[in-house]
Amino acid sequence: MSLLWEILQFVLRLAFGVSLAMAITSPKQVTSGFFKVHLWVIMGLNVFAGLVVWTVTDEHLPENSVRLISRNSLLILVIGIAVLSYIGAVSWLYEKTRPGQWILAALTVFTLITAYQSSVLPVTSGTAHHLALLSDIITSGLVVGSVTTAMLLGHWYLNTPTMNLIPLRKLLWLCVIAIVLRTLLSGTGTMLTILSTEVTNTWWIFVSLRWISGILTSLGLIYMTFLTLRVPNTQSATGILYAATIVVFIGELTARVLADNILYPL
Repeated sequence: MSLLWEILQFVLRLAFGVSLAMAITSPKQVTSGFFKVHLWVIMGLNVFAGLVVWTVTDEHLPENSVRLISRNSLLILVIGIAVLSYIGAVSWLYEKTRPGQWILAALTVFTLITAYQSSVLPVTSGTAHHLALLSDIITSGLVVGSVTTAMLLGHWYLNTPTMNLIPLRKLLWLCVIAIVLRTLLSGTGTMLTILSTEVTNTWWIFVSLRWISGILTSLGLIYMTFLTLRVPNTQSATGILYAATIVVFIGELTARVLADNILYPL
């Protein structure tokens, strides 16, 4: 599959995860500027996604596979999400908290739907394929989105140091839950892949990178962030979360490449 298409999958999952993480963050404890600025981030992600959808044609898709929806329909979805993100940013700009929260909830749903509909499946795919795909999207999006949003919120504390630390701690717990769920799904997928196919040494190298970077290291860095917040030192915690974001991105992008044309999420 085209590398651009793999990046599209990653970007849409990231948009879903960030939308969800912001939707559960209390606007009573976090200033409205945080939501406004990072809705622009979601808008930018979907503008990029639109460019990829416009660029990548069916000839870049794997053989014997089909899109879940047409290219034009997918383009309409990502453009619609970009527009909705802009409207949400304007709502937070004018301190319209209630509409802003509703828009974040809607974005969470629409970005999940778009991430799912942007996927391609084998022509002979059945219910198991769809369930595996949906589980993969949700857990992957939760991991990259929760860690990224925690990092962005940590950075926001540098601008507004008087904010309560409770929202950041809640996001860190979301990171832990997301990584645990991702570990269970990826572990199951890895075992099923080993049992059903003949794997190579190269495959083992990349699987090791995926697990060491995307699971073990990221979980260790989240634990270090918890310890740092006991001081409390939000600047150091943010630095650790920057590192966590990088290793999570490496792990999930590696998983995307490994899982290409394979039923089981890795």
